[in-house]
Formats: sequence, C-alpha cells, structure tokens
Amino acid sequence: MRKGIAEHIKPLPLWQSLIFFSVPALLAVLCQYFLWPLLMGVGASEENAYHIQALVVFVSLLTASLVAYVVEGNSLDWSSFRHRFRLYNMSRRVWKWTLGGLLAQILLSLVAESLALQIFGLLDFRPPEIFPSGPITNFPLLVFVLFMNIFSEELWWRGYILPRQELQHGRFTWFVHGVLWAFFHAFKWWSVPFMLLTTWIVPFIAQRFKNTTPGIIVHLMINSISILFTAIGILAN
Repeated sequence: MRKGIAEHIKPLPLWQSLIFFSVPALLAVLCQYFLWPLLMGVGASEENAYHIQALVVFVSLLTASLVAYVVEGNSLDWSSFRHRFRLYNMSRRVWKWTLGGLLAQILLSLVAESLALQIFGLLDFRPPEIFPSGPITNFPLLVFVLFMNIFSEELWWRGYILPRQELQHGRFTWFVHGVLWAFFHAFKWWSVPFMLLTTWIVPFIAQRFKNTTPGIIVHLMINSISILFTAIGILAN
C-alpha cells in the first residue's frame, strides 16, 4: 500500500454493504417524495426544488466519502487521496474498455427501455413523473448538479466502497456491487429490475483496472445523454 494511505483497507461484509447502499437509497426516496414537494410548498420553483433535493443526496454521498477517507487514517494530501479513491490516468487499453463500456451501456439501456415499455404496457402501468415537467431554465444549476451527481457517486461507490468489497467478494465484486447499485435507485423502483442489465458495467471496468476514472467518464456521458434527451423531449412539447 502506498505511503500515506491506510495500510489496511478492511473488507466490507455484505451486511455493511447493504447499509452503505440502503441508507443513501432511503435518503434519495425521502428527498424525491417529501423534500421536493416541501420545497415547492415554501415557494421554490419545481425545477430549482428538484435540483436542491438532488443536491442533498449528492452532498451527503460526497461528505460520507470524505469522512470515511479520514476515519480510515489516510493522509490529507492529494497523492494519498488520489490513490485511495483510484483516480488514475487512462491508458489506451483502459480507454478502449471505457468506450466499449459506454457503447454497451447505451445499447443495453435501449434494450432495457424497450423491455420496460412492453411490460408496463402489458400491466397497464404508467410510471410516476419524477422529473420537473417544465422547460429547463437554470442551466448553471443543472450542470453543477450533474457534476455533483457523478463525482459524489463515483467517489462513494467505486472509490471508497468497491475496493473494500473486492477484499470480501473477490472476482465477483462487480456483480454484488452492480446489484446493490441498482437498488440504490429505489426512488424509481419500477426501473430497478431493468437497471440490472446495465449497473454491472461500470463496476466491472472499475474492478478490472482498479481505476475509478472510467466510471466517472461513462457515468458522466450516460447522465449527460439522458439530460439531453429529456431537454429535447420538453422542448418538443
């Protein structure tokens, strides 16, 4: 282990993993269904209230990452931080895997979306609306929330948790991690079964190369594409 980083990163038993994923999941549910309408009730716009409630989740994840880093006994310098959270540069080989993972994520997301629509149609189920319905007006806040989303999640899930899970689950870590990451999205519970088609991709690449950076890139691109299509859909209406 590199000097300045805690000598022994402890394995993360499954029961602790369940806590580390379920507490943020519960927070996301509370923010989505209680904090968002509460903020609108005190005068915030639908759009700004949505972003604020999302920031509560992401700031909490980022804070948890930093606190966990300090509690582990790591040094307070960039080199130690970078190595503990595996924020490494990308080789040509890693770039190929990352771009391949991005393509796989896009294709499997389309499959999941098509499958979900067919099943929802058969069940006569219409998912509730979980995004602001009006036009996007506060782009600076939107961009800030996007980056907070990516970096807080990747530092917590792939930077802090995944290395500890690897000591517990070995080569199957990406599978365990991917399943738990899907269930983190319980605030849109109807999508969780279909998300299992894709939530293994980022942890698989992160585990294979012991590098969080590919996950940051794939996660950022996927969420950016989702926001773009949402914006296009709103503008078209």
